[in-house]
Amino acid sequence: MKSTQQSFKVWLLLLAFIAAASQTAQADPVWHCSRSDFQVADASNDFTLAALSIEREVIRVSLRDLHSIYQGAPVQMSGGLPLSACMIRGDSGLTESALRSIGTKPATAKALTSSTSLIKHNIFVVADESAMHACINQHHPAIGYFSKPTHTEAVGPCF
Repeated sequence: MKSTQQSFKVWLLLLAFIAAASQTAQADPVWHCSRSDFQVADASNDFTLAALSIEREVIRVSLRDLHSIYQGAPVQMSGGLPLSACMIRGDSGLTESALRSIGTKPATAKALTSSTSLIKHNIFVVADESAMHACINQHHPAIGYFSKPTHTEAVGPCF
């Protein structure tokens, strides 16, 4: 009897572990944007020039812009700079989940990542999430996605 109870507890623990692992693997992607510098006046110093400080806030993009760039349409930011998009190789489950979350079919993005299309569409393919961070930073203004919220000086969640 004790052996059966112990086996049942081990089996239950194993099922709980598998459930937790599969839930983590299927987590929704978090869209991230590069940060921009802008100056803000400090009201406590009567808006003097010395009171200006640099704040780093994520660039502003709409869901329409996000969808458009991963469809291959050029997106211009204010100031005329083109928006760049970073994506993990198409066989990534995170990539498929991210693209589905904005209504883009993974096959469309895979077609855009052919060597002749990459530069034309400002889409950059990376190997993993650490390379995604570098890509967003290097190709500013840029967007990409991570498995969890990431806050750094160069990158932050868009929404």
